[in-house]
Amino acid sequence: MPANYPTVTYNNLEERFKSIAGLASLETTDAGFLRQSVNRRIRNAYERYPWPQFTVVGESISMVTADSNIIQTSGATATGLDLAFPASVVFRVQKSNPTTTRYPEEYSFVSLLNTNAGVGLGFPAVKLISTTTLNSVAVFVTYRKELSNIVTDGGSFTSGFFGDELNDNPNIPYIFFEYVAFGAYSDFLRGDGQTDKAQVEEQNAEILLRMEIDKVRNQSRQFRHDILQYRPATQFRRHNVIAGGNPVNSDNPVLGNDPH
Repeated sequence: MPANYPTVTYNNLEERFKSIAGLASLETTDAGFLRQSVNRRIRNAYERYPWPQFTVVGESISMVTADSNIIQTSGATATGLDLAFPASVVFRVQKSNPTTTRYPEEYSFVSLLNTNAGVGLGFPAVKLISTTTLNSVAVFVTYRKELSNIVTDGGSFTSGFFGDELNDNPNIPYIFFEYVAFGAYSDFLRGDGQTDKAQVEEQNAEILLRMEIDKVRNQSRQFRHDILQYRPATQFRRHNVIAGGNPVNSDNPVLGNDPH
């Protein structure tokens, strides 16, 4: 089952890595190191931003009294999953369809483990904060699919890895290609003890990833591409404080929100 987004083969990624590193070939140990590094880097990039191709926007869920305002977000249909795909992060739960409503109202929610008795007990879930128990009410969930769903590509690949080994997924998301190649090279240098060079290549990889994020945020201005709708720093400071009124990690950018 081919992915429905642009991809590049793992073999091409390996060739790109070798060209950056100045290597003609990879030893078996180095090839294994590359495979591990590539998968770690893909996860880093995947979880960094709500990429449109991996984000489900406004999936309709019908709430009933027995749900106790809980939506199970992980597991499988047989174990109580309420969504079409397992979710790694739920971004928003809205009261009307965000693909047809310009400014839909939202539900506040908390992440927890499913406390409803049955097959879903103990699975990750979100609970909607409401003064009443929702019954026969449609809510609209926007979430990022779990990376495992992308790796397996609907069950076509079963190793749980991108790579070139048996049952690996050989199709790397194109948007991560350059970041992963330079990030893996940074890991390679760090493993070789060349920490200064590794830091330079880490910075190069970060620039490449931010470029891909900018393409979505700044160039492609379709409505609601920016799922998180980044708030001004003043709002983060107001809500994210420690005792004494000082912002928590005030010098650290959140999800690369700083455009500079």
